Amino acid sequence: MKTLQRERKPLYVTDAKKCALRIVRASLNPILAGTFQIPSLEEMISILERDFDHAFDEFMARRKIKKSHLSWSEKQIEDELERQKRHYENEILVNLRVAALNTIEEIENLVKSLNQAIKKWKIENL
Repeated sequence: MKTLQRERKPLYVTDAKKCALRIVRASLNPILAGTFQIPSLEEMISILERDFDHAFDEFMARRKIKKSHLSWSEKQIEDELERQKRHYENEILVNLRVAALNTIEEIENLVKSLNQAIKKWKIENL
């Protein structure tokens, strides 16, 4: 179970930062104009689901189950595979929510930093 958690960690750490940077870069004009709206939580979840593939690897999961339970029948393996898949999908939904919150926070920080840099530049050059 710990390896499963380690595999998903980048979803809400690395992917959140990448997604935030991409959104800020794409929205530079609205940010500079002061009309930028930070995406809602639902919009961020949708963006992260669309942009980052963290699909359940059924082949590898089946292989691990077969290796660790040599005496199991095919039905038992299928049942365990379905259980692991449901668990994985539930965990991904939770992690998507965390990633979305982290991405929104990262966007807010980037926008704030950009606005501070613009103010500093204006004070120094105008």
